[in-house]
Amino acid sequence: MRCFIGTKLEQKVVEKASRFRDELGDIEADTKTVRDENLHLTVKFLGEIDESRIGQVDSVQKAVEDVDPFELEIEGTGAFPSMDYIRVVWIGTGKGSERFREIISNAERTLVNEGFPENKNDPVPHATVCRVSSGRNKDAIRRTIEKWNKRSFGKMVVDRVSLFESKLTPTGPVYTKIKDYLL
Repeated sequence: MRCFIGTKLEQKVVEKASRFRDELGDIEADTKTVRDENLHLTVKFLGEIDESRIGQVDSVQKAVEDVDPFELEIEGTGAFPSMDYIRVVWIGTGKGSERFREIISNAERTLVNEGFPENKNDPVPHATVCRVSSGRNKDAIRRTIEKWNKRSFGKMVVDRVSLFESKLTPTGPVYTKIKDYLL
């Protein structure tokens, strides 16, 4: 099963983020936008794992239990790997980011100790809103990202992270929550 650990965006944040996402989707470019129900902040992508390893994933509970629930501002926009070569368009985080990075780091360290592959990139808390498959209309995409860059999408309380299964379908991925790990 294909899995990741993350936290869903609260509905009030999703409503604002969807306006940005829809504006990107209206650009005549080779994009694939993320559906509302799939908008989330990733803690760690696990990839294909055997169901028997869920017990190892449960070690995340220890990694997050010393972090108290906190308020996280969802704000700003950007692109991976860069604004010159856009493959992923995302919304970021503001106040509370350091606490979310702490969760990412703790989960990473714990899961690597359990034998999961290490993520070599610095953690950038973000929610993917769009994937871009070519450079067609790249300037329009860049302008839209820059237009929304300083905007806030709202605040949410982070009080858990969850293990999700991601099933790939012809119409896009379907995420199913397997379990929660409470802060």
